[in-house]
Amino acid sequence: MFSAKPILLPGWRVMILAAGFGTRLKPLTERLPKPLVPIAGLPMLALSLNRLRKLKPRILVVNGHHLSAQLAAFLEQSVYGFQQTEYLYEPLILDTGGAIRNASRYLRGPFFVTTNADIVSDIPLLEAVAQHLKRRSLVTMLLHDRERYNQVEVDSGGRIRGFGRFRAASGNRILAYTGIQICSPLLLDLMAREKSGCPFSLITFYRRLLAAGRDDIVSHVVDMQNEYYWRDVGTPDDLVAIEHDLVQNAGLAARLGVV
Repeated sequence: MFSAKPILLPGWRVMILAAGFGTRLKPLTERLPKPLVPIAGLPMLALSLNRLRKLKPRILVVNGHHLSAQLAAFLEQSVYGFQQTEYLYEPLILDTGGAIRNASRYLRGPFFVTTNADIVSDIPLLEAVAQHLKRRSLVTMLLHDRERYNQVEVDSGGRIRGFGRFRAASGNRILAYTGIQICSPLLLDLMAREKSGCPFSLITFYRRLLAAGRDDIVSHVVDMQNEYYWRDVGTPDDLVAIEHDLVQNAGLAARLGVV
């Protein structure tokens, strides 16, 4: 997911969105929260933490709901070298937008990153951060071309124009969200208008911003035909596929933070 080189701008923050039930991974998630389902003998969440710590974020935030005590205990007992770790239990799942709004007090810095807990990837972050800061974007969503997931319309200038499965306007492309984004703290100010403690979807919120005329929600397109790896861990078949990939590719384990 992230390059091993440190981000030079200090004070940045990261949030791992981890509050889902993992319904499609039953029966594993009947006894484990989805982020603790093992991959190559390590909890899925550990893979993200192993890579993130190399970039030295100022604050790590993780939210949770299902089997929350296990997730909280894992974070409390784990030693990953983060300067500050905050676990936010959600009595009511707040969805992606509500979760970020709920964590806003910890996310104010030069920028913050959010990543879904159920993706396994080594997509590098530094180039996307540099683009985000240069363009002074509100949000930079990391996208790639995955037919199964393609739902984000992007124009020729890299600006995001819509979400959903539809025919793109002339000259535009439909791509897939990787589950990783870089955000300006201004996003938190806009989210503050939403009612505290109420669930709302990040994508629905972005749709409203686009409808209001914002053009600073942009893309950073990752060429997945290159050496980068990405897989959504939604089903038992996805777990089997990742284990197969690790066996077939000797260097993948180190890149994914497994070793």
